[in-house]
Amino acid sequence: MIVGTFSRGIHRNESLDEFLGADEIRLNPGSGELRQGDVVVGWGRKPNTVRARAYARRHGLRYQALEDGFIRSVGLGREGVASLSLVADPVGIYFDATQPSMLEEILNNGEGLSDPGLLSCAREAVAFMLKHRISKYNGAPLYRADPMSSAGKNILVVDQVRGDASLAYGCTGSFDLGTIVRCAMEENPGARIHVKLHPETIARLRKGAFESFDATEEIVLIKDEVNPISVLEAMDKVYVATSLMGFEALLLGKEVVCFGMPFYAGWGVTDDRVSCPRRRARRSVMEIFAAAYILYSRYIDPHTGRRCDIMTALNILQRQIAHENLRSRNIFCFGIRHWKRYNVLPFLRSRQNKVVFARTVEGAIAEGIKAGDDVVVWGAREPGGLEKLLEITGRPLLRMEDGFLRSVGLGSDFSRPSSLVLDPDGIYFDPSRLSRLEKILCETDFDEALLAKAARVREKLLSSRLSKYNHQQGETLDLSAASGRKICFVPGQVADDASLAKGCVDVRDNASLLRLVRKNNPDAFIVYKPHPDVTSGNRKGKVNAEVLESCCDLVVEKGSIADILEQVDEVHTMTSLVGFEAVIRGIRVHVYGRPFYAGWGLTTDKYPVERRGRQLSIDALVAGALLLYPEYYDWDSKLFCDAETVIDKLSAQKRSIEKAGRLRSLDPGYIERQVRKMILIIKGLGYAH
Repeated sequence: MIVGTFSRGIHRNESLDEFLGADEIRLNPGSGELRQGDVVVGWGRKPNTVRARAYARRHGLRYQALEDGFIRSVGLGREGVASLSLVADPVGIYFDATQPSMLEEILNNGEGLSDPGLLSCAREAVAFMLKHRISKYNGAPLYRADPMSSAGKNILVVDQVRGDASLAYGCTGSFDLGTIVRCAMEENPGARIHVKLHPETIARLRKGAFESFDATEEIVLIKDEVNPISVLEAMDKVYVATSLMGFEALLLGKEVVCFGMPFYAGWGVTDDRVSCPRRRARRSVMEIFAAAYILYSRYIDPHTGRRCDIMTALNILQRQIAHENLRSRNIFCFGIRHWKRYNVLPFLRSRQNKVVFARTVEGAIAEGIKAGDDVVVWGAREPGGLEKLLEITGRPLLRMEDGFLRSVGLGSDFSRPSSLVLDPDGIYFDPSRLSRLEKILCETDFDEALLAKAARVREKLLSSRLSKYNHQQGETLDLSAASGRKICFVPGQVADDASLAKGCVDVRDNASLLRLVRKNNPDAFIVYKPHPDVTSGNRKGKVNAEVLESCCDLVVEKGSIADILEQVDEVHTMTSLVGFEAVIRGIRVHVYGRPFYAGWGLTTDKYPVERRGRQLSIDALVAGALLLYPEYYDWDSKLFCDAETVIDKLSAQKRSIEKAGRLRSLDPGYIERQVRKMILIIKGLGYAH
């Protein structure tokens, strides 16, 4: 099917073909270009759809009106943020009550609305939306009600923008929206009237009907960008013309008065001041939700570019909202090198904050750091005088580090990270204090659903053969010389690795570890793999030839960790993440330091951490370390995602590189590394404050 449009804006929608199931989206089709079975589309009731409608009539083609769905995005469409949902209506369009729409026909006829599975899905979606306060536009802070509002009834009047098509086509006639305020005051004597401005009015993108109102003792003007659901929660009754907030109020069980005819009016659940004789049926709020949000709307998974169901879309949206809530404060960063700044900015920025990369405490003070701001340091790189800043902010220090599923390519080769952690308690590699990860592992009730997800992630991780960096080709080891001996694998570490400084007692370097492993396993076949950052020459940690010759039977510089782990009996490590990767494969692991995965009954520990007395399953460890602790970011969609999505993305990226024969990009030379570094520095200058 070919879809024709005369709108450049519609044509630029990269997901439109998937939304519509189209083979091609054609801009400005000529006479005869489209045939029976093809479709012409336009946006809502915009004046520029006249040409598209006329073209469809002239050529006997189907016409569909497009609009954003009712669950859209974090941020506004006019700010360039893509929508997670879309409606395509071949009858009319949901906000136009002057004629039928596909949604109206669904509600009148009731087709599918008696399906128990549909209504169960609707209830699940509504519960999720209310729990996480999901609206059409999201990402704003929660509404803090005026303390004076606690006495007496609170009435909300919802503003809409001037020229809104839903007002023009919503049977609102020519009345002044100010009538709603007067009516609300007359019908609710003694109540406080709250007037909420539209988000686009607050953002100065479009004028609103109430923007000139002044706050009085009787009227509270909500003119800050706040979460709509949190506003509705504080109200007893809601007055609207045609705003979607009226339906969201119904979901919360509020009484709603409609002065227009939005899609949810006329079905017996609202107090309607106008009527629509076409709307004959009586529907429950849940039936209206199922019709509008499930049967009528279509959803896209921006990570895959494929159609998805409402719960997938809601979970994607909730992750973005969670990030906005976590990062609502201004952030002052220390110890983050210039080339790294561009790659960490997405994990720090939100629509509400600014990010400042400071060199000194004095510099942060000059930049205006204040109470309530956050301070971030990379790992253990604390600036002198840090305590003074923490006194000013009154907030805990956040430590940032790479997550455990990082990238295709080394961080020291400037590959961008797919996961990071920001820890307000400590940091996972420092056992001297309780980190957030350790708290998670100690305190979380790992229920069946969480463990099932962890098992799914673990299986996907193993089948995809991913590690932290995923930069080396698989290579079959020749272990014929082992001849039945126990095979011990020792992964090398970087000499100045912070996990060695913080997490080791007496064995602190690769050479000492190799000597000890050989001493304790005199008959074993010992395989040693230097850390890839050491092999590449980017970091220190090389073991001298004498130690290698006396302690190792095989030294492997190339080959993936996943392939090596499949062929060994034991892993011996100080604090390497390879120990964790071995644990999730069921391999016996001997630990000579105190990494995060030790102390839970899954490893043999030389130096147990006494406070880690809890016995965990492998999937509980995976749930804590891979599901609950890090943040994951999809660089393609520019959205936060989950561990499964990152596994899929890294696997696809690695396959693409291998297929294209671009393996050199995973092992760049000195000049290419410097070029990459300069590009990242320049990009970082363009984004940081």
